[in-house]
Amino acid sequence: MVTATMEALVWTGNKLEVRAVPRPVASAGEVVLDVAFAGICGTDLHIFSGEHWRAKPGLVPGHEFAGTVAADQTAGDLVAGTPVFVNPLLADGTCRNCRAGRWHVCETLGLVGIDVAGGLAEQVVVPVSALVPLPARVSLASAALAEPVAVAIRAVRRSGLRIGDRVHVIGAGPIGLFVASAARASGASPVTVSEPSPLRAGAARGLGFSVVQSPAELDQGGADVVFDCTGIPAVSAGVLAWVLTSGTVVVTGLYPGVSGVDLKDVMLREITMIGTRVYTRDDVRAAISAIASGLFSAEVFVSTFVGLDGVGAAADRLRAGRELKVLARLGGEPA
Repeated sequence: MVTATMEALVWTGNKLEVRAVPRPVASAGEVVLDVAFAGICGTDLHIFSGEHWRAKPGLVPGHEFAGTVAADQTAGDLVAGTPVFVNPLLADGTCRNCRAGRWHVCETLGLVGIDVAGGLAEQVVVPVSALVPLPARVSLASAALAEPVAVAIRAVRRSGLRIGDRVHVIGAGPIGLFVASAARASGASPVTVSEPSPLRAGAARGLGFSVVQSPAELDQGGADVVFDCTGIPAVSAGVLAWVLTSGTVVVTGLYPGVSGVDLKDVMLREITMIGTRVYTRDDVRAAISAIASGLFSAEVFVSTFVGLDGVGAAADRLRAGRELKVLARLGGEPA
């Protein structure tokens, strides 16, 4: 018998609590999902620390998740039990960007897990339009990686890199490793990484990437395309040292505000600087295809699976660089 309540992780404003909360009820155009796996990312860490400007106390976080259509639910042609990924972007559909088809940069863009209850719960209600059915060969654990993989694919597409371009990735967290993997799959060679965390640097080496500490270690002293996947202000001033003249820097990590970049150097060396935010629907489809092909899998990229009561401690380890990728298991298949 299904009870009227469920377990969810709630951010109270100063801590995380596992609570019994009412099960969600779908309205018109929505569907209830049974969550299988939900990822914890840098945005979640900002929420947990009270640093996210939109998150409000009482929030159930989690925007990287996959699951199945709940019992007694249908979503168009998708029946109960259908495995799905959820595109968590919430666009208004009416602003100038949405009208031009740029839903991913909607002027009032929201996110499941920030602006409405997210996937760190047994069940979640989402728009039917957000559902992406999964190929049979994709595990729900690996599908929970699709959101950050889509971020990486978008970054690589935005960079305009060409086959044979030298690529350097600053930061070997999940996004950095996904970007490096996507760049290599797109024909970049070589692909190098810089990362101070021994665990993450080891993960990069395990994936076949060379880990370097300074641009002097690179052939020709730099890369054609540099991805800054850190969002750390102390890193920004040195980013240009990694890129060759006429090269491209892609700002992939979220910075807290204005950060120091030598714009004179940008001008004199004709460096292209590109921002990348989230992903388009096509990027999501490409991410799921890449996961289905085996390029990205939970077996390779997930360092730990936890229950809801283990999310707080896992977040501390993530901040300290002692985890790679953490997934909360809420009802999915054994990992």
